[in-house]
Amino acid sequence: MNVNALDLNLLKAFDAMYRERHVGRAGQAIGLAQPSMSNALNRLRGQFDDPLFQRSPEGMQPTAKADELAPRIAEALSIISRMLSPTVFDPQQVRADVVIAATDLTVINLAPKLMTYLGKEAPHVRVSFVPVDKRTVEQKLDEDALTLAIGTFGQLPARFARQKIMRDSFICIARKGLLPKKAPLTMDRFLEAPHALMTLNGGFSGAVDHALKKFGKSRHVVMTGTQFALLPDIVARSDMIATIPLSLSEVAKRSGCKIYVPPLELPEWDVELVLTKKMMVDPLARFIKDAVQGILTNDQTFLAS
Repeated sequence: MNVNALDLNLLKAFDAMYRERHVGRAGQAIGLAQPSMSNALNRLRGQFDDPLFQRSPEGMQPTAKADELAPRIAEALSIISRMLSPTVFDPQQVRADVVIAATDLTVINLAPKLMTYLGKEAPHVRVSFVPVDKRTVEQKLDEDALTLAIGTFGQLPARFARQKIMRDSFICIARKGLLPKKAPLTMDRFLEAPHALMTLNGGFSGAVDHALKKFGKSRHVVMTGTQFALLPDIVARSDMIATIPLSLSEVAKRSGCKIYVPPLELPEWDVELVLTKKMMVDPLARFIKDAVQGILTNDQTFLAS
């Protein structure tokens, strides 16, 4: 049989005929007049090279070939029907795991609110937060090993969808009492102090050092690490100062740090949410994307849950 020549309507005719065992009733079941139904039956016989249904006192009885084909054709029609019918997505019922790649400073701001929201709106969805590795993030998104990624990204291929969720900038922090009360953080004080630096590459130079170099200046970095969320607590219990993202300011305040305006102009950056375009049509992925975006942009629809 040539599958390219097979008409889907013939499969519907076969299925109706197998159920009704009567040409007229089978035609009515799928909206065909009896002559059209008879024509469909003749075409089926030609396609499968078998009588398929034979007249008897009890009606049109299936042949052995028809009995063999019937469950397969019914399954094929069911698959096609499910494929063409829109699925109603109910977050209350879905059971699934999602994986979000993000830095720890994003997780510390996102996780409490996201998990509170999901606990009420999608109680059977579990979330795994993993670090952002820019060397492999595209591959992992392509392989569906990640549902989405949050961070700062350069150029991405067209197969990815990206949405800006916030604009971030730098602030400086120090433990309370380290600097004179109500005094601004001057450039001299900034350069004299020992600095803690958090950077994903673990090096001793970052955006602040590049900015200082333009003025022929340098600072004294004495400690580096890769876990941003730990930095405020470390600074609050030491004599170091640090330059951190503004998005970490609430964590810094809770740790007991005082916040200062940096004494030089520093770059700002966009934090983006990235996922594959194929994930954009997945109901669960869209649900998670909307929740993450709503929480990080302070949408009260999500924060009120």
